[in-house]
Amino acid sequence: MNEPLIAIWERLPLMLLFGGAYVVYRMLAVNGLTEAFVRAAVVRSGGRASRLILYIVVASAILSAFIPNAVTVLTLIPILKTLDEDFRQAGVETMTTPLMLAAIYGAGIGGMGSMIGTPANAVLLVALDLLSVPGRESVTFFNWFLWSVPLVAVFCLAAWFVAAGLGLDRKLRSGRIAMGCSAPGALTPRQRFGVKAFGVFLLFWMLEAVAGQLVQGFGRYAPYLALGFSAAYAYLIFIYKSEGRPLLRALDMTSGVPRRGIAFLVLLAAVFAVARMTGLDGKVSEWLGQGLVLPLSPWWFMFLAVLGVIFMTEILSNTVVVAGFFTVVHMAAQGQGFDPLPVMLAVSVASTCAFMTPVATPANALAFGEMRGASLGRMLLLGAVLNVIGAILMASWLGFVLPLIY
Repeated sequence: MNEPLIAIWERLPLMLLFGGAYVVYRMLAVNGLTEAFVRAAVVRSGGRASRLILYIVVASAILSAFIPNAVTVLTLIPILKTLDEDFRQAGVETMTTPLMLAAIYGAGIGGMGSMIGTPANAVLLVALDLLSVPGRESVTFFNWFLWSVPLVAVFCLAAWFVAAGLGLDRKLRSGRIAMGCSAPGALTPRQRFGVKAFGVFLLFWMLEAVAGQLVQGFGRYAPYLALGFSAAYAYLIFIYKSEGRPLLRALDMTSGVPRRGIAFLVLLAAVFAVARMTGLDGKVSEWLGQGLVLPLSPWWFMFLAVLGVIFMTEILSNTVVVAGFFTVVHMAAQGQGFDPLPVMLAVSVASTCAFMTPVATPANALAFGEMRGASLGRMLLLGAVLNVIGAILMASWLGFVLPLIY
């Protein structure tokens, strides 16, 4: 097998994951599960917009800890759009941006929640080995949660404050909205089957990601398992009949293509390609590294490294940024007499926290593209605020707890 085919084969699980996510995206919408979820959330929130924002942030963060951020946002988009339409029918025209931001913020925050939450973490492990960083062997899938879960929880509250406390109109922050949304009735047998199918999809890919991290040599078998699961899942969705018909028909797949989201993904790819071809990512990493050689306290060193990475990834690929910046941070930390391991860990998780621009991540591009009427200005301003808050949180918490664990 030649090299291109080998590369495709090795990436087959990821391609099947994204393809399956689109199938799930359509299945939820076609079978009315999106509307059912929305009704349940609205009723549970008591009509409080701020509480709905919190639900979305937390749900997005939990999902993105185990599946790619873009897949998380893709599954949430129909729910966000339905909520936005319900608010508009209730006379509220300003919920589009906060709803979008809640999903984006949660997806980025959840990526730091587990060792498998983002590709940047995989690059981190390689960099730790190549640079022979002391303490590398102590970084495990399970002790990652010791410091990441508290950070994710506090970060979610910060994101809620920004998206709801600053993003919502003043009258929506504490008031109730009569949305005319009745309580959801009992799910039909077909809808219950759809919920189970959604759960099976999430469970398989979460377990696949965990096994890839914990089971030595699992990567050799992952494409076969992913292919087998995808074939079985296609039968479950497209062939197996529930109440006389399958959950999805072929025509259902083309009626909900997120065209605007895909257009922004193309723009994102173009931005990353230009940055790569011009060497901008390397130049920015080198420039930022020059600031880290100045005499700094441990906290300021961590804070500037984290803040720099966050803003770099607003216009550059986070995976590419950290791949080059790990070496810079490693050398700068040694020059300052600091342990490089905590700083490199902080840089890795910070690279998922690009909340300002639509071209920062695929999740941002999908959400901004699909949520018509979202304000770019508010996204930039509120994202910048959360970037700074996040850098302070990460520098303070990680600078304190990581030396205790590793």
